[in-house]
Amino acid sequence: MLTEHFIASVGTPTKPPGTNIAKDAAIFLHEFQPLSQQRSIFKKSATAPNCLAVSESHIFAAQADRGVVHVYNREKGNQEATVPFTERISSITLACNDSVLILGTVEGRIFLWETYSGRQVTTTQAHLQAVTSVRVDATSNFLLSASKDSTVHVWSIPALLSFSSAGDVSPLRTFSSHRAEITALVLGHSASHCNFAVSASKDRTCLVWDYRTNHLLRTYLLPGVPLCLSLDPADRAIYVGYENGSIQQLDLYASSAGSLDTVQNGKDATSPVQPPASSIWKVADSSHGATLSLDVSFDGSVVVSGHESGFILSWDVARGSFGSTQTQHPLPGPVNCVSVLPVTGFATSSFKNSQKNTKIHEIVKPKFAAFDSADSGTVPGNYAVQVQFPKDLHLSRANQQPSDFMAALTAPAFPTALLDEGLCELASWGKGASNQANGHTEVVDDDYMALDEPSGGADKLSLEDENAQLKLELDALRRVQKKSFEKMEKLSEERKALLKREQARLSRKGSKKTNGKIDPQSDDDLTDEDSG
Repeated sequence: MLTEHFIASVGTPTKPPGTNIAKDAAIFLHEFQPLSQQRSIFKKSATAPNCLAVSESHIFAAQADRGVVHVYNREKGNQEATVPFTERISSITLACNDSVLILGTVEGRIFLWETYSGRQVTTTQAHLQAVTSVRVDATSNFLLSASKDSTVHVWSIPALLSFSSAGDVSPLRTFSSHRAEITALVLGHSASHCNFAVSASKDRTCLVWDYRTNHLLRTYLLPGVPLCLSLDPADRAIYVGYENGSIQQLDLYASSAGSLDTVQNGKDATSPVQPPASSIWKVADSSHGATLSLDVSFDGSVVVSGHESGFILSWDVARGSFGSTQTQHPLPGPVNCVSVLPVTGFATSSFKNSQKNTKIHEIVKPKFAAFDSADSGTVPGNYAVQVQFPKDLHLSRANQQPSDFMAALTAPAFPTALLDEGLCELASWGKGASNQANGHTEVVDDDYMALDEPSGGADKLSLEDENAQLKLELDALRRVQKKSFEKMEKLSEERKALLKREQARLSRKGSKKTNGKIDPQSDDDLTDEDSG
């Protein structure tokens, strides 16, 4: 049976816990569907917004106004470790299949902690003020860090974790279109080059932008100061939480004119869009307080919100209104973090973790400066990884390979082979062929994949009709083959051009070494040619 849970954490308690809540309870795991009830609790924690990260086996909770992270074991149900850091932590997230914990600090730095080895990487001063949110894209290639200084830095995670960089890595680019503190940041779920980022600020704007190019895609004017953001699982809508407890839905597929228009089109990006008042969902009871955290269910039909009063509410997306209260009694503090966990109960585990080949059984605490490679770029001799392999590792890869349909269904982007097949099929539609049969000319559709019976009402096709259909299928296959050959030829030409350019570069470099001196002007030309 499929089961969906959500996890919530509270900040510093503002009132004594009720008799229905255990003492020192701070992190609550609730079953969301099919039943609505509390499953487990974790004690002794107080988290700030964006300071909770959950993996398949562990929970990481950065403590408010402290440089400490509490690590909880989900399988054992207890606190496994208390990890101190040199700076106060203001936001955390997981990357690289939940094996790297990324932390943003109040001083404006970024920490990367490999939980399976204990290696820690620290950046230089990244922001002028505290880091309010850190987010990782679906491929774990890009890290985005938002700050109170109104900027968002885009980092390369492979470069940050590389031994050759030695911690001296600069941001790839900086997004600076906001004019006040950035309060929330989310990324799209796509692994393609068309993914985007959404940031909200105290300047009452919500900006949708391409973090690979820093191009602004859309500007939303908000009616109040946004406190939190969440994105639909299919990247169709943005949900914004406000101080008065309400939630607003921003439809990404509706332009100001009301026509269908995706944000990736980038039309009129500088023209602000003011969403209608009907997009605001008001809470039934104003005593619930500000909306501090948001997340969306697996199917996108329900939005879960955490409030300052300690209540957790659910909202019906189809009706666009308040749904119900998820907890019978308020939690002992403000619900600063709420996260809907991946659905469990699938035959091959959850979609999120179906591609994992290893499991982190025990967290290794950070070992400061223990893996210094002395700027050599090599892996230190004392670097060790502690992971577990799954039980079915002995099975052959052939038995573990999913079907083409399941691979296409669970892939983060459309497979290239599927796209090529679809394009070739579309190209074959609408093209007729002349068929001489029984002394007359008949136009036959060359879509050999159609399931319709041939016209004429005959129970069996004649030999001539069968031959004609086979010829049509052969023509379609030849067209696919021709497209494939053209693509292979183009790739071969590009490869030859790259090899020729590389040989020319090496020959010039060798000639310079032979002469015993290097011309600075030629070095500039070489650099320009390589970058081209």
